[in-house]
Amino acid sequence: MSGSELSALDLEFRGLRLLDSPWSVHFARGTRGRRALEVYNNGLLVDVMVESALAPRLLRGARRGERDGTRSVLAWGYLSPDGEAPQVRFTRGGRQATEVEAVTTAGRFWLALGAPCVADRVSATAPDGTRDVLRVRAGWSR
Repeated sequence: MSGSELSALDLEFRGLRLLDSPWSVHFARGTRGRRALEVYNNGLLVDVMVESALAPRLLRGARRGERDGTRSVLAWGYLSPDGEAPQVRFTRGGRQATEVEAVTTAGRFWLALGAPCVADRVSATAPDGTRDVLRVRAGWSR
């Protein structure tokens, strides 16, 4: 795949396809031919992750969005060094928690989709116990 070619990633999360949400992701090529994953909310680019030999943060981003009246939250990040996806948990107000299965992609990335879901925090925990927590931001914010 050349640097200008993008391929849409049509993933299914427990019966909900990414195409049924405001989210889309595309593979691209970064510098030195490294695989990159672009994350979009309703067509607006919100993040780009590029494969790295360094140990990047487990949890890279989390955004909320809405399509056809259904609210959802998408979280994404890098796989742990052992290649395993993290355990992902969406919470609201520190009380309501929803465990969501992370889906791995080529290029050592993972995605987790909560729908319908209204959350203000997301946590990702690697098999070795490493944990990252982020505030869920609006899908269009930078």
